[in-house]
Amino acid sequence: MGKGGEEFIMKSPDFCYYEALSIEDAIKFKSNDLESVILAGGQSLVPALNMRLSSPSCLIDISKIKELKNITKDNDFIYIGSAVTHSEVMQNKIIIDHLPVLIDVLDMVAHPAIRNKGTHGGSIAYGDPAAELPAFAVAANAEIILMGLNGIRTIQASDFYHGLFETDIQNDEILTSIKYPILKDNQKILFDEIYRRHGDYAMAGVVANIEILNNEINNLKLVFFATGTKPEVALKTSELIIKDGYDYSNVKNMIKTELDFESDLNSNAEMKLHLATILTNKILKLMET
Repeated sequence: MGKGGEEFIMKSPDFCYYEALSIEDAIKFKSNDLESVILAGGQSLVPALNMRLSSPSCLIDISKIKELKNITKDNDFIYIGSAVTHSEVMQNKIIIDHLPVLIDVLDMVAHPAIRNKGTHGGSIAYGDPAAELPAFAVAANAEIILMGLNGIRTIQASDFYHGLFETDIQNDEILTSIKYPILKDNQKILFDEIYRRHGDYAMAGVVANIEILNNEINNLKLVFFATGTKPEVALKTSELIIKDGYDYSNVKNMIKTELDFESDLNSNAEMKLHLATILTNKILKLMET
């Protein structure tokens, strides 16, 4: 309510709407209008519009492009089209059989109504630092497949995120799919986060890619989210744990040197550091089960 009791109504800015008929059509339109943005599920974009955090000239709707709605397996890789919804990913047999941890991750994404509309590529491309999927893509060594005027470009997920909602997508490009390696027999991805209520943004979270050799950790990649401005890999912390195991003080001190903690509405930087340290131990205990 404003002064005198008047009510403030959040309303998005004016923009045009364009329904793309093909990937090439979307690329052509986007390259001719640098202020336009891609619309898939809209579960992140629409709130940003309503809060005036985004003011595009036009929304390019790619939700009906069939090539972007496929999930396929090719040898040792799984490809998820950018317009596949979270719910469709969770129900897909390829994912159930070959990447079931992704279902556990997506179960933490908001609520069913959001998962029914929100898209896999939309979450990856939006790059919300508190979102699970960008961190999962980095931890899983995924590749982001982009298409633009110069053709197809592939970039490692670990190189895709530059900062707060800032990614490597160029003005003429759209994200078409995400390529995930199928896990080896001695490899697993574990995930955990701390939140106030199920479906809320995480106060801190971690995705761990672990390889086991002779019942010991042979390789470890810890990726934290909701701690800073983008998914962050803690390589030195991972190496410390492989060498010396888990000790709260040692791990906390090492994580502090690697991650750029940022306070937000959910928790301050010092709390996020503590939670990241606790989550690391929880992940290691999960590995033992």
